[in-house]
Amino acid sequence: MADYKKIENYISNIATIWHNAGMEASNYVGCMLYVMGLKKMVEENACMNPEYMSSIVALTKVLYHPTSPSDIDIIRNASRVLEETYHAKEGLFTDVLSTYRSEEESWKKAFLDIVEATAQIEIDEDGYAPYVQQILYYASKDGRDKAEKISSNAVADLLSIGADIKDGDTVLDGAIGYGYSAIKCIQGKKDIKLYGVDLNTDALQVSSLYMILCGVDCEMMQEDCTAMGMGGFANKVVMDIPFGMRPRAELAGYQLHRANKWMDSDTCKEMEALFIAAGIDYMEEGGRLVVIVPQRFMFGQSKALSNFRKNLIKEGLLKAVVALPPVYNSTMINTAMLVIEAGNKDVLFVDGSMLVTRERRNDAFITDENKAQLHDILENRKVVEGISFTVPNSEVMEVGDWSITRYIDAEEKIELRPISEINEDLDRCYKRLEELSVQSKNIKLFA
Repeated sequence: MADYKKIENYISNIATIWHNAGMEASNYVGCMLYVMGLKKMVEENACMNPEYMSSIVALTKVLYHPTSPSDIDIIRNASRVLEETYHAKEGLFTDVLSTYRSEEESWKKAFLDIVEATAQIEIDEDGYAPYVQQILYYASKDGRDKAEKISSNAVADLLSIGADIKDGDTVLDGAIGYGYSAIKCIQGKKDIKLYGVDLNTDALQVSSLYMILCGVDCEMMQEDCTAMGMGGFANKVVMDIPFGMRPRAELAGYQLHRANKWMDSDTCKEMEALFIAAGIDYMEEGGRLVVIVPQRFMFGQSKALSNFRKNLIKEGLLKAVVALPPVYNSTMINTAMLVIEAGNKDVLFVDGSMLVTRERRNDAFITDENKAQLHDILENRKVVEGISFTVPNSEVMEVGDWSITRYIDAEEKIELRPISEINEDLDRCYKRLEELSVQSKNIKLFA
């Protein structure tokens, strides 16, 4: 079991190293995971190509005892070995160390200190995963850009519950970011094949390194998920889509095809709809897509979005809507999780605000008990008083709005109490007031 005290000490140490150099650790996540990946490769004797043996010997020396800035070149040049060993895309890690301020002497000294600190990590049966998880957690606190690449714990938990991934599944994450939610979704599962898609190079580098460090069989693609033309191949599709995205240009190719097919339109400004339409195409028969969307997706009245909601219901693809409070670290807007799969005659609505907790200024979280209850509700389509209920597709089609409040009886329920019970409460209050009055007379303000 991971020693979280040691992990916290390591995180504190590396944060201090970067801070003393006048830099923010969150800007160098890829650098740190790259060093871990090389260390894992050396420890496991994972490289089987004899052509790289001399490089491995030199790399081992500098990983465990770095002495000069020239050692950085040996570490940088090991990128091809790492890519080939773990079947990563050629060239993916070539410039992972060519980052912000990397030519400065202060960066070089800090980086070598990071290498030395990482060399001291003692890995147990949990491997490097807990270290990476904590690095990403703290990085997610550093501004919106990082938060959008790193799912919050609540979002990762929700996607994991909704997807319900099984051993042997093929999984696609169409907006993988740093891979935080993807790892949470497949954690503890065997024989998983993961496909990750993202346009951002930094995101692909970090997520690929995260998968290597977790021993996940993955294939990363630097593409726009909404513009790809892959056929149905995934058992499960999960997406944590950054909010507020817009198409970069007029729709064309597969984007236009999906807008025509699902939205009866040549235009669509809501990227969430394009992501979901693409995800449906990537699902195999009997597959499932799980995505979290902003609240406006549920009631927006643009032609494309209105038609998209209508057509998903018409095709029986919407299994569940889980209304959620703010679950992101970067925004306080309400959200919803959609579970999409074929063969539904009604929609299961779940009031997730009853299951997700968010205390003031703290991250949203879900207790283990509530995780189990939400999983039970979704998988068994359970109706639980005050939490979940079903609505026929015909009614959802007629209303057109997926907001859970449109289907809740707003009539206020007033609980009536017997007069005798009220009088008893009043008697107790009067007696207590008399006791306090007597006590107050005995209080002396001045001795």
